Amino acid sequence: MAQQKSGVIYRGPSMLDGAPIIVVAIAKSTNGKTGAMLQTFIMREDVNPVEALKSKLDSSVCGDCLARPSNGGWCYVRVEQSVAGVWKCYHKLPFKVTTGARKGELSKYAGYADALEPTQITELGRGRTNRVGTYGDPAAVPMYVWDALNSEAAGWNGYTHQWKTCAPDYAKYCMASIDKPCDTLSAEMLGYRCFVAVLPGETVTNARTKSVGCPAAKENGQRAQCDTCLGCGGNAGRGTTHRVIEVHGVDYKTKRYNAYRAAA
Repeated sequence: MAQQKSGVIYRGPSMLDGAPIIVVAIAKSTNGKTGAMLQTFIMREDVNPVEALKSKLDSSVCGDCLARPSNGGWCYVRVEQSVAGVWKCYHKLPFKVTTGARKGELSKYAGYADALEPTQITELGRGRTNRVGTYGDPAAVPMYVWDALNSEAAGWNGYTHQWKTCAPDYAKYCMASIDKPCDTLSAEMLGYRCFVAVLPGETVTNARTKSVGCPAAKENGQRAQCDTCLGCGGNAGRGTTHRVIEVHGVDYKTKRYNAYRAAA
């Protein structure tokens, strides 16, 4: 049988605030930076991602990330494009409730079938390279989901802005997303490898672990894609160094980062 190419790998409460979220995995990507990685979209189930962003309900999936656009931040993700498209596809087809008092009824929201079981999640991720959190923070999702997805994977990349507060287990699959280089040592001491945002020409000086430039970054010649590098796989994946990247995206977002750094 052909390997499954997509599915809902989690439907339930956010580990950040208890609100209803979903994680949709799609084993197809046209992203030139990441290459052909399986993508995972972490979204509010009950609110369109664009509306969630505007109303700050995106905190259910992004936590206290300073880069959130709803915080006036510099996140480069175009939520109105791929993220909103995945959410709309999820709500397109009806499904039946299979547990609880409403068993057998059509759900209020349309969408895929029920979330996959752990063995099915493992099958979906088997032999693939997985992007843990294409949109949304992996710490919003129970660890068993990522354990299942990555248990037989060829590799993975992941990042969390919740490294100060989430369970240390997330360091297995995620780099600590660092907004200013001076925080790198703190994340190291909590057990993380780091992915550090910097200004052009800036380096990381207060860390015990070596830092190297992201080979997929424009400033480093874009000499690799994420699915072949896999250097951002946390402590259980490939790589031993911190990774550094210059903040990128449309001009107004990079200006927001520059303003944040100037104030910090």
